[in-house]
Amino acid sequence: MGLVSWIWFWYVLVGFIMGGGAVIIRNLLRSSQLKLVWYEWILMIISYALFLFMAQTFIASFQEFEPKAAWFSVIFIGIPILLIAVVLFRSLKKRYTKKLNS
Repeated sequence: MGLVSWIWFWYVLVGFIMGGGAVIIRNLLRSSQLKLVWYEWILMIISYALFLFMAQTFIASFQEFEPKAAWFSVIFIGIPILLIAVVLFRSLKKRYTKKLNS
């Protein structure tokens, strides 16, 4: 009789986090009546893809008993995700304040 692996739970958790984040972002954009321009769409897709890659690398590294590699993947992939998120947030904030002032 083999051991039951619970690795799938972490992938489901990442899926819920990404899906919930997408719903929250959509609702915030809809409530502020902002539409994303083409480069914001690209930044959003890149950040989601990087987050998915980071989560998969983190989970797989722990499964391979390499916790140091897992935490380094969070650092080296997480920093670009944060930079992209800041650029995206500032772009949206600038357009939102411009919309309010006009």
